Amino acid sequence: MPSLRARYAAIFGHGRMTERVVFFSDAVFAIAMTLLVVDLRVPEVDNGETSGEVIVSLLPGFLAYVISFAVIALNWNGHHRKFRVINGFDSRLIQLNFVLLFLVAFTPFPTSLMSEYPGEVPSVVLYAAVVASLSLVQFAMWAYAWRHGMIDKLVEPDMYRFVGRNLLVVPAVFGISIVIAIFWDANIAMYSWLALIPISIIVPRLGSRKKP
Repeated sequence: MPSLRARYAAIFGHGRMTERVVFFSDAVFAIAMTLLVVDLRVPEVDNGETSGEVIVSLLPGFLAYVISFAVIALNWNGHHRKFRVINGFDSRLIQLNFVLLFLVAFTPFPTSLMSEYPGEVPSVVLYAAVVASLSLVQFAMWAYAWRHGMIDKLVEPDMYRFVGRNLLVVPAVFGISIVIAIFWDANIAMYSWLALIPISIIVPRLGSRKKP
């Protein structure tokens, strides 16, 4: 007979009902998105400073908020889509999901840091590292679920590779921006994030071409 520990793992370590995983994850995503706005406060101003000047001074914070809101929203959307076809779980997949939620909950901190110290190497590198890590963990979850037969049979190998390839676009762009920030200029590194827009359009089209 298997050991008590083995029987425990067999009974409690695996399952097919992923609803609680999804509901809990949704709550963390929602809280993180809400916390992003906490740092957007009207600062104390001098008597001679106009509202327009105040708004201009807050632009880095607004920009950081918009970028981070989009990052978390896109990661939630990706997480939501994956769990439409991930129909099982085990303790390792749950652990990977917790790593993802840790990064999501941590995102408001590098966002605040970048709004306070825009264009500085440490703040840009930390922010880029967190964003890249979010997609890498999503990729790890997707690959793990596939290897362990937790993905619906409707997802064929070509579709699995298509999704995985798209998940690697963000880490590639933000990883390169880290190198640019460290060895060249942090402001240019931030502008390099805009490359994500055309690359995100091109890569899916390349991957979706029909075979002759």
